[in-house]
Amino acid sequence: MTLMKYILCLVFIVTGFLSYGQSATPDHYVILPFDTAVYTSLPQDCTQATLNNDDFANIDRVLSFCVNKYNRSQTTVYREIVKKLPDQDLKIDDYVIDLKRYYRQYIVVYNKKGEKEVWVNCFCNIQSLHSWREKAVIVMGGGNCFFNVRINLTRKSFSDFMVNGLA
Repeated sequence: MTLMKYILCLVFIVTGFLSYGQSATPDHYVILPFDTAVYTSLPQDCTQATLNNDDFANIDRVLSFCVNKYNRSQTTVYREIVKKLPDQDLKIDDYVIDLKRYYRQYIVVYNKKGEKEVWVNCFCNIQSLHSWREKAVIVMGGGNCFFNVRINLTRKSFSDFMVNGLA
């Protein structure tokens, strides 16, 4: 188990370097209140929590790790499709996520074990999302313009990473 802890520490250090400059600026994020009526991957038996500066840094590290893993997979998919369909005007941007262009919603809670968790909801365009600062954005489809993940800040782990499909 000790080896696993060293590996996780190394992963977080590396992703820390990879995430440099990707932190969301205050005009690109909002912290929403926890509401059991809103669909998230958070359990219903949670209580509201707050974020501090360390939490924001940890969110960026874990989010960067998730996105980098996703992007590696999607780059492979993109290359395979380009080989099969060389005449198509395919763009890598339609397959990968660039965190710098996303807006974020955070819902922060303590779970029943007392661990701090945050549901991070990301989307790349707010033009038609006039109330994104007041309520969670839930859409069907939209491709990689919409994704979300549940991050356990206490354990610095994640689950339920989901990128929307195309409608």
